[in-house]
Amino acid sequence: MITELLTRETLLADVTCDSWEELVDIAGAPLTQSGAVTPEFLESIKETVARYGSYMVVIDDIALFHGRPEAGVQRIALSLALLTQPVYLNEARIKAAFVLAATDNDSHIDLMRELASGLGDEGLLRLLRENGSPDSILNALTRLEQLDEKP
Repeated sequence: MITELLTRETLLADVTCDSWEELVDIAGAPLTQSGAVTPEFLESIKETVARYGSYMVVIDDIALFHGRPEAGVQRIALSLALLTQPVYLNEARIKAAFVLAATDNDSHIDLMRELASGLGDEGLLRLLRENGSPDSILNALTRLEQLDEKP
């Protein structure tokens, strides 16, 4: 599922920004441009982070920004932004950020499982943390997805 959602259009490389708020807007832009989410969805992510803190930094250097389906999600979607320089959410450093949009509380379960598996792969983590090329990241995700499908 990840490789169906994360494509050359939704994977942004060499991103520069000054804050995590700006990062949410940049990383979420492909999703708003495609109509998968409304701009209000990105605002809801920022409001959630402001309220609950840095829990969306799920592993060192990697953020998984997400919001409530009713905040403007039209269809399940995923994007990724790779930063040239980190930004900080409180004390947490971010070098790569996913934006996940789910249409309901259940539709993202398989995607979350795939992401969790991927974030356990040191090769993929290195690419995410070191601003790897989009092709390298997409190839790594395809490889991991194929491994996950084998019985």
